[in-house]
Amino acid sequence: MRGNGLSCAGCAGPIIGRIVSAMGQRWHPGCFRCSACNELLEHVSSFDHEGKPYCHLDYHENFAPRCYHCKTAIIDERFITLDDEALGKRTYHEQHFFCAECGDPFLPPSSGSGGLTVTGDGEFDLDDDVGFTVYKGHPYCEACHVRLRMPKCKHCKKSIRDGMRAVEALGGKWCWECFVCEGCKKPFDDPSFFLRENKPFCEPCFSLILRNEV
Repeated sequence: MRGNGLSCAGCAGPIIGRIVSAMGQRWHPGCFRCSACNELLEHVSSFDHEGKPYCHLDYHENFAPRCYHCKTAIIDERFITLDDEALGKRTYHEQHFFCAECGDPFLPPSSGSGGLTVTGDGEFDLDDDVGFTVYKGHPYCEACHVRLRMPKCKHCKKSIRDGMRAVEALGGKWCWECFVCEGCKKPFDDPSFFLRENKPFCEPCFSLILRNEV
């Protein structure tokens, strides 16, 4: 007769009377307890880990991913996983996934669920239409990435982005329109120029200087 009855998943004894149904099994109410703190779980949130029941606090404290920024357990449904080849995986609360330089968040507040995984170094355009760059294990917004990593024009001090027309001369880089003749203040038609007192001159202006010196 015993073999045809219900057995408790906790103590393996027969169940007569009230039953707790959880994790696909049946339990005595007094046997369905957190495996860490021994709290009764009949009337509280419970979680299954490798066939063992846990209360909300112990499950997240022991098994939930931790936010790289605040070091606390991530219990939100939506979170970010950053996978960097050199440093391995990192997880973030959605609201803690922001530019490592200026602190602006990459993602707007959302009620969506599920984890978003970002892999590798490079630029990304996500469904939220948010672009960022992963550099040495940290995410940067486009503006900060450009400001920190791109060479800057010696004249206007603005970052020279990839693909921009630029001049490399006099120990630095210049925007094409910033590298001008010291005499007429016009950009050079080609990269060639004449140097006088470490200042660039176009051929007409340089010729004029020579004539005035005669």
